[in-house]
Amino acid sequence: MQEVMADVSAECMAEYDGIVSRMFDSEEEGFEFYNKYALEKGFSVRKGYVEWDEANEKIILRKLVCSREGCREEKHMKRKREDRKRKPRNITRVGCKAKFVIARVVKTGRWFVKDFIDEHNHPLAPRDLSCFLRSHRRISDEKKADIIEMESVGIKKHKIMDVLCMQYGGYDHVGCTTGDIYNFCHRYKQETVAAGDAQTVIRHMMARQERDPDYFFKYLVDKAGHLKGLFWSDT
Repeated sequence: MQEVMADVSAECMAEYDGIVSRMFDSEEEGFEFYNKYALEKGFSVRKGYVEWDEANEKIILRKLVCSREGCREEKHMKRKREDRKRKPRNITRVGCKAKFVIARVVKTGRWFVKDFIDEHNHPLAPRDLSCFLRSHRRISDEKKADIIEMESVGIKKHKIMDVLCMQYGGYDHVGCTTGDIYNFCHRYKQETVAAGDAQTVIRHMMARQERDPDYFFKYLVDKAGHLKGLFWSDT
């Protein structure tokens, strides 16, 4: 038993050394590395404290934390239940101390690991469920195009999710939840069609036509650029 524990400890130390010795070409690369690590371990990542240079032009330090870092503010905890207009959210912040701090080297512009704590005070999610945690859920541009097209012809959001599940081989391979699809469609309507930005829709149609020569579409806009009519037909 002691020999097994020694092997596990040696493995953990090797993993720790491999992480703290990492260098990154950008802050975003550091975030992607830690977020991928979090996906494998079973937690979600949130961007935290940041430091700027003296000219306040470039970020020189970024702290990344477990999404369960911190605690819910006391004022929210003390509010009387009868005064709340809606059901309070579940308590997700439990004071977790796990963190990953990267800093920028001024001379080279590269980033190194300044601090790393890998101890969590809460259960971690299994690998097949960690993909549903917030920092790991993303809708790719390709999926966005498919969602927009399906939603525009009246397919319900939960049916869109069914199609994506079949297309990508399962719910855990889609990369988002049905709620994410609802939110994306709502934002899309607000930011594009509802605001009269027909160009976004037209660019999407043109991109589809480039990929599929048999894809056909026609559109009509008014003098203000608002989309008045749109017709399309795929292969």
